[in-house]
Amino acid sequence: MRKKMMPIVTIILALLFLSSNLQAKKGKFTGGMNHDMPEWFKESFLDMAEDVEEAKEEDKHVILFMTLKFCPYCTKMLNKNFVKGAKNQQYIQDNFDVIGINIKGSKEVAINDNLSMTEQEYAQHLKVQYTPTILFLNQKNEVIVRLNGYRSPENFKLVLDFVKNKEYKNMTLTQYLDKVKNKTFYTLKSNKMFKNITDLSQVKGALAVMFEDGSCTQCNYMHNTTLKNKGVQEELKKITFVRYDAMSKEKIITPDGKATTPYDWAKDMVLDYRPGIVLFDKNKEIVRIDALLYSFHFKELIRYVSGTYYTKFHTFLDYLRPRQKELLDSGINIDISDKH
Repeated sequence: MRKKMMPIVTIILALLFLSSNLQAKKGKFTGGMNHDMPEWFKESFLDMAEDVEEAKEEDKHVILFMTLKFCPYCTKMLNKNFVKGAKNQQYIQDNFDVIGINIKGSKEVAINDNLSMTEQEYAQHLKVQYTPTILFLNQKNEVIVRLNGYRSPENFKLVLDFVKNKEYKNMTLTQYLDKVKNKTFYTLKSNKMFKNITDLSQVKGALAVMFEDGSCTQCNYMHNTTLKNKGVQEELKKITFVRYDAMSKEKIITPDGKATTPYDWAKDMVLDYRPGIVLFDKNKEIVRIDALLYSFHFKELIRYVSGTYYTKFHTFLDYLRPRQKELLDSGINIDISDKH
């Protein structure tokens, strides 16, 4: 009898060992950063018309800071621009009423007298793909500027000036930045991954077009950190990667066959972030990287386009949730911070 039981015991032990190994192999998710809204942010009932009217009485504008729990970019944006002692904090507090909105929240937001929805529905309505998303409202309760993701204090101050001084009445943000930004801050760097192509209509498959110029405060990070990440490099090998000087007047042809220059094309696309990257597939724009992305999110956004996952998932966020689960279940660690 004992001899007959041995195989069963062996199988049970083997299964237990296998189960233990499978659990041990599950990847770890790290790099998320918790944050609270600064105490000086406005305590709002999320009635936008009322908030705008109150701000108008003091000749201020409303900023909506749309955030997500454990978002590292939100934490960085708050720490660098909004918390007490940050470079732009006092200027913001003096000239703007800032309201925090949780893009997964359930509080009701009254957009105007005829339209109300939850915080989460509002984020979906706005097609929020990055956090933070920062909306500036004019004194008529209209969105006049939308920033997707982190901005350095230097770049953010220019946007604050644009709104505070009501320059939006005279020009677009892109036109304003072209006029006032410091174009001698950065010198463009070379990279062997860049393809020297002027006729983009001939590119087959996925294409990434990066725009840099001398005003770029994040380009050094892009070259020294993001583009040196092995995972990023592997994903970029799957696409055609082109870089242009956004101030250049050289003749190029866009993916849809239009003759232009990098300078005019960036303006036409209202691409005011540097380094701004526009991703195309089959000669059509799919998505943009117009904010700081750390290596994990950067490489996954490239994969989202190169693997045509955009045909299955309407937004990058929709793609990211099951993708993260897939990686973790496969025992692959995910670090969403700027450490890699």
